[in-house]
Amino acid sequence: MSHLGFRFRFLLACVVVSGALSCAPGALEPRTSPSAPAASISQRLGSGYYLTQPPADLELPGNSQKQPVVPKVTADFQGPATSNDWWSSLIWQNDSNGKNPYSEAMYAHPLTFRAEAAGLGLGYPTLPEVRSDQYMYYHAKEVLVGLQGLAASATRVASYSDWVVTASWRDGASELRATIGHGLPFVYLTRTGTAPALIAPQHGTSQHAPFEVQVWHQGGDWLGFSVAGHEYAVFGPSGSEWQASGDCFTSDLAGKSYFSLAVLPDQSAATVALFRAHAYAFVTGSEVSWRYDAPAATLHSTFQVSTELKEAGHGHVNQALLALYRHQWLNTKAPLRSESYLSPRGQMKLLEGSSFETELAFNGVLPILPNVAQSDRDDLEFYIKQLYYQPDLFPKGPGEKPERDTYWVGKSLLKVANALQIADQIGYESAKDQLLQALKNQLEDWFDGRAPSAFYYDKNWRSLIGVPAGFFSGLQLNDHHFHYGYYTFAAAIVAKYDAAWAKRWAPNVELLIKDAANWERSDQRFPFLRYMDAYAGHSWANGPAQFAEGNNEESASEDVNFSAGAVLWGALTGNRAIRDMGIFLYTQQVSAMEQYWWDIDGQVFPKRFEHAAVAMVWGAGARHDTWWSHDPIFVHGINFMPATGGALFMGRHPEYVRRNYAEIVTENRAEPLTWRDVTWMYLALADPNRALELYEKDRYFKPEFGNSNAMTYHWLENLAALGQLDTSVRADTPTYAVFHKGKRRTHIAFNPGGQALEVHFSDGATLNVPARQTAMLR
Repeated sequence: MSHLGFRFRFLLACVVVSGALSCAPGALEPRTSPSAPAASISQRLGSGYYLTQPPADLELPGNSQKQPVVPKVTADFQGPATSNDWWSSLIWQNDSNGKNPYSEAMYAHPLTFRAEAAGLGLGYPTLPEVRSDQYMYYHAKEVLVGLQGLAASATRVASYSDWVVTASWRDGASELRATIGHGLPFVYLTRTGTAPALIAPQHGTSQHAPFEVQVWHQGGDWLGFSVAGHEYAVFGPSGSEWQASGDCFTSDLAGKSYFSLAVLPDQSAATVALFRAHAYAFVTGSEVSWRYDAPAATLHSTFQVSTELKEAGHGHVNQALLALYRHQWLNTKAPLRSESYLSPRGQMKLLEGSSFETELAFNGVLPILPNVAQSDRDDLEFYIKQLYYQPDLFPKGPGEKPERDTYWVGKSLLKVANALQIADQIGYESAKDQLLQALKNQLEDWFDGRAPSAFYYDKNWRSLIGVPAGFFSGLQLNDHHFHYGYYTFAAAIVAKYDAAWAKRWAPNVELLIKDAANWERSDQRFPFLRYMDAYAGHSWANGPAQFAEGNNEESASEDVNFSAGAVLWGALTGNRAIRDMGIFLYTQQVSAMEQYWWDIDGQVFPKRFEHAAVAMVWGAGARHDTWWSHDPIFVHGINFMPATGGALFMGRHPEYVRRNYAEIVTENRAEPLTWRDVTWMYLALADPNRALELYEKDRYFKPEFGNSNAMTYHWLENLAALGQLDTSVRADTPTYAVFHKGKRRTHIAFNPGGQALEVHFSDGATLNVPARQTAMLR
């Protein structure tokens, strides 16, 4: 359908614009390579450079007063330092006045922690604080574990692995080390020196109820007690004994150096015996690995901890006890016990064993939806011109201090990449060629190591920081996975059309990927999977984890966008390691998002929290709010973007999409006006006809910054033709999607390779797909 009146007004506006500005885009030429930056401040990489000396105006990783800080580690710490984890406040001192050189609250689940001079405070929160806009299981110290007389000047990180960390307290000749982690009901402790081990159950009151302490077992090498109705047990070496000393308990550990403390599901004799048998298998490390089964389109992930048996005999076993999050135990065949814990992520189930595997279906990603609807070519061409004729395809972002930082430029990169593909689909060759060149030029501008757009490598924190930085991406290393996901996706689309360019600039693109998610443990330039918390199933956005609520992650959909971009880049460049890492990230993040942001099963959010979705997940809980606005359109919509062929996962549960959209309308007291394109595109994954009807009634809107009218129209029209995502059918290529509309099923596959590909679907359908093309079977 053509809308000539709107087109006429748009073109007329172009005519009356200042004579210095023409609506017709000038012909873009390939960039002329600038002179190389000085070798003293840069490093050559592939066809480009990155900076090794920071520009004068860049805020380096620092504290609350913007003073640079270095990782807080012990003398024997090895490997690259990391950040953006649930325990990051141990390694990053954000407090600038020096009053807290220990840590902020840390949420490992089921236990929570906070380090202090005397040792490690821990708790097991089970009663949430619920408000209209959030629920939080705040840390409250129920037990202090340490050494008698310990008064450390700081807590430092001695070592870490994929979801486990060991912290150190040193005071003269005494040192305490504590190993804690996701899914560990134990704290594993060792000491240096002769200071007695100290256990201090906390008396007093919490925000919910009195902290009543009841000792229900004392004698021999183990101690059992309750605090605020939560059961704890402490296990010392054979021959040791725990002595009461006022409100505390001490032990000389029979001259040995180890003891452990556990939160128990209950205090039954059978539970105590179970935990005592595993109490001496000290966890020394944690590691995730993955394997993609292409024919079955299934991602197998293995989560394993290594252990050291401190004491043999007496029925002790060299095997851990692990508590699995909901997104894990729903997708494992491992035999789980009946015991469980409460957490902000719902029920955690107990596994007797040091490893388990999850299996997650991968429903595929596409570069973009095919033009199945055969949408009006004139309309699409017109909408592309709206974007194409802008004086700057990569403008400064909105706000009080607009910048062309990595976030806003990244969103523009993806917007242009989507328009480029639509232009290709409708045969608008001049626009396609120019938009492709625009993408290349913009990416190369960031990769050349020259101001005003460049990347700086910080050797202290082993991180690549975009200059100019945005949203504290320098000062706190925030959000790199959000920002660089846009670059990765856009670079993949360039690779779709120009394999030679991709080969030339691959080292530069892959450095961005490695900053957010280094898949090679041997590459010490970056920590392994910095932003991704493999056990939690999602990333953490904040570098120092500086909040009472722990760390946080807002736009989980932009997290998934990074992963989809990695899948496409890896597939299009033949780098299977990147492709499969992207699939691992994608499947984990989608599973976690469905449970913890959307609570699709109604089993995670507390009963008094009456929302269908949250905008942010925190260590302590979740918040129905954004960093910048309470507007329900933003609260919901921040997890609907960006719309790409990698965002189809949002339609895996159409009934939930309808419920979520209905809440937007209820909270907004009307259909959305702000970000209406974003919300319509989300609704279209469940009810495309209604979404298209809303769009047809109101085409005169300003798209969200990273979106365009062309992409909105293309998405809505094609989903109306395709129907809903069909997750029951899989394919043996990761770049696919299947839809159903009534009894009609559409199979889609994109071939990222340089030769024709035969794609097989699990329902028996077969597609022959030419190189670098998309094919359909309806």
